Amino acid sequence: MVPFNTIQGIASTNVPAYSNEYDDFISFEGFYVHGIYTGVKWQCVEFARRWLLLRKSCIFRNVGSAADIWQQLTYVERVIDGEKFLLKTYSNGSPHKPKCDSFLIYPRNEGIPYGHIAVICEVEENFIRVTEENYRFHYWTSNYARQIPMINHNGLYYIEDYFNVYGWIEIENDHQLKPLDESNISLILQKYQKPKPIGELRRCFIFNKNFDDDYSLINVDSQKEKFLMQSNNKDVCYYKADEDFFENVSSTSNELYRLFMQAVDYIIHNDEVLTLFKIPNQIWFRIRRSWTEERDFDIIDHINFEFDGKHLKLCHYKVKQALTILQSTIAQEKWAQAMNLDYEFISSFQLHRLLVRQWKRLNIKTTIHILMDNNDQEDLETILYMKMVMKEADIDSKLCLLSSDLYWKDSMIVDKDGEIVKIVWKLWDWEAIFQNFRDPYHDKKEENGWISMTNEHPCLSDILLNEQIRIIEPLWKSIINHKRFFSILYTIFPNHFNILQNEWFLSEDSKHISFVNSSMEEQNNDNREEYSDFHHISQEIFSEKNSKHADEIIVAWMIHDLCSGFSIWDDQNHITNTNKSKTYSCII
Repeated sequence: MVPFNTIQGIASTNVPAYSNEYDDFISFEGFYVHGIYTGVKWQCVEFARRWLLLRKSCIFRNVGSAADIWQQLTYVERVIDGEKFLLKTYSNGSPHKPKCDSFLIYPRNEGIPYGHIAVICEVEENFIRVTEENYRFHYWTSNYARQIPMINHNGLYYIEDYFNVYGWIEIENDHQLKPLDESNISLILQKYQKPKPIGELRRCFIFNKNFDDDYSLINVDSQKEKFLMQSNNKDVCYYKADEDFFENVSSTSNELYRLFMQAVDYIIHNDEVLTLFKIPNQIWFRIRRSWTEERDFDIIDHINFEFDGKHLKLCHYKVKQALTILQSTIAQEKWAQAMNLDYEFISSFQLHRLLVRQWKRLNIKTTIHILMDNNDQEDLETILYMKMVMKEADIDSKLCLLSSDLYWKDSMIVDKDGEIVKIVWKLWDWEAIFQNFRDPYHDKKEENGWISMTNEHPCLSDILLNEQIRIIEPLWKSIINHKRFFSILYTIFPNHFNILQNEWFLSEDSKHISFVNSSMEEQNNDNREEYSDFHHISQEIFSEKNSKHADEIIVAWMIHDLCSGFSIWDDQNHITNTNKSKTYSCII
């Protein structure tokens, strides 16, 4: 299977077809050619619009889905002069033989719920050949995606594909249309070149709501769902966004995450910069090896934004993922259903399915040991949820209490059943693990490792820094989740529109800018000695308190380097304290 964003083949000499990897995945990331919007990466309609633009210098208006093209689209427009060219439809079983450069249109059905559109690139007596996106995900062996049988029965032409087809659409007078090339790009009319959308996010209320029967879908025994039952307040809140806002969040998140990866690579291979992260030197080799060998061995990450109604800005925010994954995947949908809201989908509607898919992608054949602390009771439902996700991905897993369920045996770590621990999924952040490593009883250190205690039960760093155990999330994630990371990111990309100014020490040039102090001392007094200099890390203030969006944090969830949905957090003190934050349902 060709990975997402990878070229499957080239159509008509200069139109790449990109893989969407799975036909049910929607990236919500827009694509533009010469400033003209062609659609969402990498949907079938996007390819058809881009092919039409590059090969015919034309574009067609936005449609709800591929199936809608059959009845709703009547013309295309040439982008250099605005002239309209009519479209002619021919139903499957027409006496009119299909022609090259026509569109093949499919209706909705269970297998293709939005329908499908392909471009006919070759017509023979017994078959046609088409180019397309988001149907199959193989590398093309020639200049077409697939070959489809065609028969002539009693003078009528039938295209016999696996899915039924409406028929084909031809452009009238298409001999007048030429490819879009360097000679006529400057002639593109401005009305076809549109800026990337900002979108709209609105806070909505349901006043004086009667809750007698509305929460029948909510599991009152689940802390992660019970938070939605605002029984003491009959005025309930939720958020409503449009698809443009979803596209804005997705496109911005994907772009920034690519920059994150560039920054991680720079930091990991730069001793001087890595020293600033105060990660024990003995672990550097492990981090670098993790970056090389475990680049794709991660599951989920998040990017956090402030939004002032016009701009998304990357911001510091200590979101505790363990408390939000369930809220984003299950509870929001249930709440929206319980409130009888009118919506097309929830902002995190793909998250559960993509989590399962990412676990499957790792192709893990051994048992995963899920580490728990005695103090993990508040996170227990999230842990059980992730265990359920692993089961859906056909992965065996075990819950293990750190203090009692793991043992040393012949220099290896085993569980209480005697099974060797090979892969671990953890909730601890890497800073806590590094602190455990620094504890005084780890006094026998080597250049690239350490000799652990010989107690009956291994400690946290014995497990999570063990050469024989793979960790999810991997060790290189300690860089991207580190407090100093944003300062390095700003240094590398100081003029990026979505990155706020971050500094360790306020410079003379920045004294006129309002900053907020994001001291780790306020969040973790136990580590004050180790991180006392973190009070010098400051971030530019973006949203003023009188802004209607000042307390909103957009949390974009990243799976396999792609935005897979987002959550809305509302917090009146979002830099230094997350205890009062709430997650709200966001409908589209």
